[in-house]
Amino acid sequence: MMDLLKRLSLNKYNVDRTSHIEVNTDICLTCKDKPCTKVCPAGTYEPSPDGRIIVHYERCLECGAALVACPYGAIKFHFPEGGISYKYG
Repeated sequence: MMDLLKRLSLNKYNVDRTSHIEVNTDICLTCKDKPCTKVCPAGTYEPSPDGRIIVHYERCLECGAALVACPYGAIKFHFPEGGISYKYG
């Protein structure tokens, strides 16, 4: 069975030039557990050494898991203009 990251790498994406995700990284400083980094299946959110969050928006699958997981409402999201297109393989 193929692992998730390998399967995701087979998808073809249309990526916008600007991020469709906004994170108030000042709020992230108060968040100890960083649940957004744990629930995102695509690894969109990465903790930085200074306690903020780095967003790799081009990886986003638009599932909204991080929006639900963030206890402080620090993440704002709108669907990207181009959307995401899945073409497996």
